[in-house]
This record gives sequence, structure tokens and C-alpha cells, in this order.
Amino acid sequence: MEAVSRKSKKPEPISSSRADAPSPVAILHALADLMVFKALSFDAFLKKLISLLNTVIPVDSCLIYFFDREKKVLTLCASKKTHKDLMGRITLEKGEGITGWVAEHRKTVVLAEKAYADERFKVFKELPEDRYEAFLSVPIIDREGVVGVINLQHRKPFSFSKDDVLLVEAIVKIIASAFEQVVLKRKVDDLEEKLQERKIVERAKGLLMKRDKMTEKKAYDMIRTEAMKKRKTMREIAEAIVLLYG
Repeated sequence: MEAVSRKSKKPEPISSSRADAPSPVAILHALADLMVFKALSFDAFLKKLISLLNTVIPVDSCLIYFFDREKKVLTLCASKKTHKDLMGRITLEKGEGITGWVAEHRKTVVLAEKAYADERFKVFKELPEDRYEAFLSVPIIDREGVVGVINLQHRKPFSFSKDDVLLVEAIVKIIASAFEQVVLKRKVDDLEEKLQERKIVERAKGLLMKRDKMTEKKAYDMIRTEAMKKRKTMREIAEAIVLLYG
């Protein structure tokens, strides 16, 4: 583990010690829930993981990135705050930014204040968290290597204790394998969803081509245009066409 910190001036970073810290039994119970990952959806698993981490160390922000070993890219897949429009859109290459550095070197980074001033920091203007002071970044590592990175952040200077860091690292080691399998399952589910969408769109195109004597391209463009106009997915428009003309 690498701890990178800065000596603060004024104000002093807030201490992470607290009287209401969760008991070991409570942490183990939460971990047990996470390890039964087959019963959890992708979103449910990540929501429980963020909840557990926030119980261990109450933070203002928790971001989770998945590392795609084939594409060599880190992708934002979960957040404590609502960033639904950014999920899957914020990406980093291995070695890019503090998060990418953590993935590349497989080492934890701890910054008590002015994380945004670190030379490795990469700014995403879409993320308010990029203006936060304190930053704890931990790699998720399984038997094959890095599978993701977890970032815990505070708006104000904050001293993550050695025990805090060790506990988060321990939790991450325990859930690493489950984390990878849940994300991979999500990928498979997404592929199946796209396949089903393609099938229903093809059927809807066929109905439009037969009913209105359209070309395949015109039928496809009509479905896409209607989806954009009504702010629906192409699958939703296609299903409506099939229901109406099927």
C-alpha cells in the first residue's frame, strides 16, 4: 500500500476516528450479503458495496470504476451520488489520472487535502467530486490482476487513518472476485438485451415494409425518428408497432 499525503496548514484535516464505527460483526454480515452476488443484480450489488464502504468511512462521494482488461479502459459504473447520465461515459485509460495510476501500479493512494492539485489528477468537469479535497483510491484486484478501482472522497480536508485504509483494502480484496463476476454478468445481460432489441426492431421493420410498402432503410429511419421525437427507446417504438400491426 502506498500512502500519499500532504501536510496541511489551516484548517487541519478532520480526523476519521468516530465513536459510532461499525462493529466487526456488522461488517462481516454486510460482506456476507455481498458475497451472495448471484442473488443480486448489478445495480443492487454496487449499491450494497457503496453502502458498506460509507458505513465503514462516511464520505461525501464514492465512485466505482470497472477495468475492462480487453480494452484496457476504466469505466465509471457506480456512484454514491446520482450520476446516471455519466455511468458508462466517464472513462480512463490505465495510467490516466489518479484512478488510472492506481490501476496501473496496483497501489492505494491517500490524499488528505488538495487532491485536485496532485500532478496525476485528471479533471472531468461533469463530476463535482473533482473539486473535493480528500481522496482515497483503492485498486480492486483478483487473481488475474486489476478489475476495478474504488474512490472515496471528502469535500473538505480529511485524514484517512491507517486502520481506515487497511479496512477498505481488506473489504475490496474480499469482494474482488464477486465484483468481477457481477460486472461480467451485466455485460452478458446487456448483450442479450441488445439482441432482443434487434429482433423486435427487425420484426417492426418487416411489418412497416409490408403494410406501407417502405424500403428497409425508410422503415428503420422511421422507428429511429419516432424514438428520438418521443424520447423512447427504439425497442419501445418497435414493440408498439408490433402490438398495433402484428
